[in-house]
Amino acid sequence: MSAIVDIIVPVFGMVLVGWMIGRSKLLSPEGLRGFTAVTFYVLFPALLFRSMAKVRLETLEPQVLLAFFSGVMVLYGMLMVLGRMQGLRLGDRAMFALSGSFSNGVGIGIPFVSYGFGEQGLVPLLMIISVHSLILLTFTCFLMEMDGAGGRQGNVLKRLGGAALSMLKHPVIPAIFAGLLWGEITTHVPGIATPAVIDRILQALAAAAPPCGLIMVGASLAHVGLKGHWQSAAVASTFKLAVLPVLVWTIGRYVFPLDPLWLTVATLNAALPAGANVYLIAQMYGVGVARATNAVVISTAASVFTLSIALLLLGVQAR
Repeated sequence: MSAIVDIIVPVFGMVLVGWMIGRSKLLSPEGLRGFTAVTFYVLFPALLFRSMAKVRLETLEPQVLLAFFSGVMVLYGMLMVLGRMQGLRLGDRAMFALSGSFSNGVGIGIPFVSYGFGEQGLVPLLMIISVHSLILLTFTCFLMEMDGAGGRQGNVLKRLGGAALSMLKHPVIPAIFAGLLWGEITTHVPGIATPAVIDRILQALAAAAPPCGLIMVGASLAHVGLKGHWQSAAVASTFKLAVLPVLVWTIGRYVFPLDPLWLTVATLNAALPAGANVYLIAQMYGVGVARATNAVVISTAASVFTLSIALLLLGVQAR
């Protein structure tokens, strides 16, 4: 119960603060875009670079990627089948599947895990985040292109390559790999280290990242609001919050056995609500926008309770 108080309350308390700010006149839509840009392009990269610079490559466990994404792809396939049974087009099925499988690993996941497990817990989370968008968003964009282009191969392959490139340009991914590279350089090359004054700047920016990220999530929800198709969005949210963590835990426990901490972090990441990229992709293609938007809103609200249950079932103790 102490873990719920020490992790859930601060995390979603700041989301609530962000929601109230978003509902007030303090933060206009233009201001929110600026705040989001600063958070994603400055604060989170500082946190990710500084955290990954302390990690040694030999300590990483690639099995966490196999365990997590095996569960994700199983669920993605299940939701695609369910969408087909509902008579949805390929593009709508892809958005339905993405809504039920894409985790908000950055905006909520990083603060959640850092408050619960510190920098040690961030390592497996950042490994997952480093390829999360590249795999899921690129694959979903591919299906959307197949639906919209009528299967014209040349156009599809060109757009798929563009989608993959845009995912690699996400500010989170370069910061993770740059931190790993710098950590290896400082380990193997004598006399090279991050200057103390630079590290203090990075430390200050990194400390601001989790609360600003949570406030950004809350303010974004206030500006998005609820739209139509809430029934199918609720179904996708149920799969996201209840089925995916069970799949990831089962695979990470019995198929690709993980270290207990890594298994816990991977499972909690699977239990996170749907990320904002879900409705951004929907808006970009003009497909399933209402369903995707509601999935983000509903899953974020419901995750207050489901993440609390997950912490109890996983036996997470407060730090």
